[in-house]
Amino acid sequence: METFDLGIAWDRQEDNEFVEGLNNYALKEGLKPYLLHGYNFYTSLKDISEGNIHFRLFLNRTTEDDSVFSGLPNFLKRKGIVFINHPDRAKESADKFKMHLKFNSHDIPIPKTVLLGSQDDKQSLEFKIKYVSKPFVLKPANGLCGDGVILDAQSLDDVIKLKEQHGDIKYIAQEKINPVNLENRPAWFRVFYCLGKINPCWWNPLTRIYDILTIKEIYRFGLYDMWRLTKMIHTVSGLDLFSVEMALRSNEKFIVVDYVNDQPDMRKKSKFNDGLPDEIVDKIIGNIIAFVKQK
Repeated sequence: METFDLGIAWDRQEDNEFVEGLNNYALKEGLKPYLLHGYNFYTSLKDISEGNIHFRLFLNRTTEDDSVFSGLPNFLKRKGIVFINHPDRAKESADKFKMHLKFNSHDIPIPKTVLLGSQDDKQSLEFKIKYVSKPFVLKPANGLCGDGVILDAQSLDDVIKLKEQHGDIKYIAQEKINPVNLENRPAWFRVFYCLGKINPCWWNPLTRIYDILTIKEIYRFGLYDMWRLTKMIHTVSGLDLFSVEMALRSNEKFIVVDYVNDQPDMRKKSKFNDGLPDEIVDKIIGNIIAFVKQK
């Protein structure tokens, strides 16, 4: 049997550079990485099944939407492979309303949110919408990358239109959060947690543009509570790698706006206008490889 230090599976072209960065840094540090992609998917499964290869750690960047890769996490789990982001925790975190309930039970500050079920009639939907007030944010209860999200929903008509476009699935209606401005920019942030390390960034929800959040800005604006909240979210979600959105309200208190994303976008800003600052991606790559070396 050949043992690899880190197995990495991915199915999106957007992840190519991130995976290449992990692979190159692992090799530089004397580790043995294994890349699992479409070109070697079936031969890899055969080798794993027959006990020819094994992984000390595995990072899964594939999605359930991909018919080829959808069963991979459970297959590897049955083989006793240790994951960065266990598949059970990742699957649970994708359910926004379930995470809403968990966060609420642990006193993590979150917006008013209601679940709009696929079987709810118009009267029930109207009643629920009134609870969160208007305008409100409307999004699928399960989903990534902002697909099917309305940031400024006004009425039941918006719910019906979204159902017509994306199917009769579960949605959540969420209180719209208006952050304070800090030196002419919205106090909205994306925080990246990776194996105990925390890296926050400015993030504009309208332009979807990231910027580095400097140490001086953290001290000047008193943004320290992001660390406490992110550590709480790690404890509640059980995830090793994730991003979370937070906004600062007029009462100078943070609120967690988009609960947790177990597969944060790792495209670099140097190549994509809406990408993550390069140094943050490089830090995350370094954190993962350092963790693998310690295991």
